[in-house]
Amino acid sequence: MMISTTVNSTVSDICIRIPQHYHRQPIISRLISSYDLTVNIAAALLKVDSIDDGWFNLEIQGSFQQVEAGIAYLQKLDIEIEQLNFKILGKEGIDISDRCSRFQSSPQIQDNQAKFDWSLIQKQTNRAKFHVCISKHYRYSPVIAGLVSFGLTVNIVGASLNTNTKDDGWFDLEIWGNPQQIVFGLRYLKQLGLQIWL
Repeated sequence: MMISTTVNSTVSDICIRIPQHYHRQPIISRLISSYDLTVNIAAALLKVDSIDDGWFNLEIQGSFQQVEAGIAYLQKLDIEIEQLNFKILGKEGIDISDRCSRFQSSPQIQDNQAKFDWSLIQKQTNRAKFHVCISKHYRYSPVIAGLVSFGLTVNIVGASLNTNTKDDGWFDLEIWGNPQQIVFGLRYLKQLGLQIWL
């Protein structure tokens, strides 16, 4: 996976607080899909079924206009943005493909062209809930953005990703999509070597 190398690419580091009434909303997923942004979650804390606010440290990348529109979306929702830093990337982006290529997937998940007629169930929308461990090796990889790239809507209902880069973290996720999208999303996580508990 390669983060954009566009000359006019803008990276914004923000810390946001998600109020309890938005815990069941796919806010980060919408940042990615609606504003065409690459979003990496650098740190997070969101307790499952909590009345407390959750917080996320996000690294957002896109054109200046895309980042500005994404920030405006968060502000429209009255989500508190505690820290806002922008930087413009030069011609060289950040290549994270080496981290992804070293993992070998199991035979059960390698074939995305499985002999199954997906057109029969393509229009159904399903939901899957699972717990995924985010290895410390993927701290700078936009794993959730990768899921969204399959056309999935992703809601983070619980998270613990410490700012200490020596520890692994985890997300409790709800994803929505057709069965094929969900299977491809789960295969993607498995290909990264991430542990998943359904």
